Amino acid sequence: MLAGEPYVRRMTRPALILVLALCGCSQPDPTGVRIIGHGGMGNDATFPMNSREALLGGLALGIDGVEFDVQLTADTVLVAYHDQDLSTLTVCTGLINSRTWAELANCPNTAGGDIPYPIVRLDSVLIQAALDYPFTDFTLDCKLFAAGDWWSYLHAFTSAVINLNEEPALHGRFVVECQVDDFLGLMRNEQPGIPLFLYATDLPGDVDRAFRLGCAGITMNNAKISEAEVQHAHKAGLQVALFGVGSSWGHNDALAKRPDRLQTDAPEELLRDPVPVRGRDESPE
Repeated sequence: MLAGEPYVRRMTRPALILVLALCGCSQPDPTGVRIIGHGGMGNDATFPMNSREALLGGLALGIDGVEFDVQLTADTVLVAYHDQDLSTLTVCTGLINSRTWAELANCPNTAGGDIPYPIVRLDSVLIQAALDYPFTDFTLDCKLFAAGDWWSYLHAFTSAVINLNEEPALHGRFVVECQVDDFLGLMRNEQPGIPLFLYATDLPGDVDRAFRLGCAGITMNNAKISEAEVQHAHKAGLQVALFGVGSSWGHNDALAKRPDRLQTDAPEELLRDPVPVRGRDESPE
């Protein structure tokens, strides 16, 4: 190549493809994919993930639903919290399952700064959220950390999810995902109507595992699954939910694999239409 030729012409083909991809020239197209807010509004949002503000804020964007981490208290209350130990995000210590709901009132999330964000009790938030946003669904990423007997804990957790699902406003609005076969098996046997997603880490083996467990789908980190593997899961009769994306490039990469659901850390980038205001007559004059 001559020194005076344009730089783009002197680039190798792989380098040129990489530059064009990084430019994010095209707007992500989420058509046909349910857009789910990871932890409500994503891990870079103003509010901490799993907080009331994040869950309701994600729904207010007009997306298809929100995902949040779910644990069980000692008195069988479902709450939104991710980590195994309370000390990670709060001033308290120990497992969620070793504390009652009343005790958790003294354990707000202060990891993000001086503002305390109380741990969310799901039944106090989701029923009203379901009424306010009737076309959304809720992904319960069930985190299992038992303080006592394993099977007693699993049965109590399963019953708590089923009881929440029986609330009229919430019935049929849940997707449950988990890594643990024992829990997924119990959920399938006790409440077969709730769609179950295996939190997958090992393909293609986890596709067969999800099928054997009677799951509706698998949930997978976008960086660890190819388009061909997504299609393999579809051919096995499974839906695919992807997570681990929060940029235009990441959205394009994930959506090109044609998943059924996308848990995004930047849901505001994938809005299709203006958010409707409940009760407002929007017909033209």
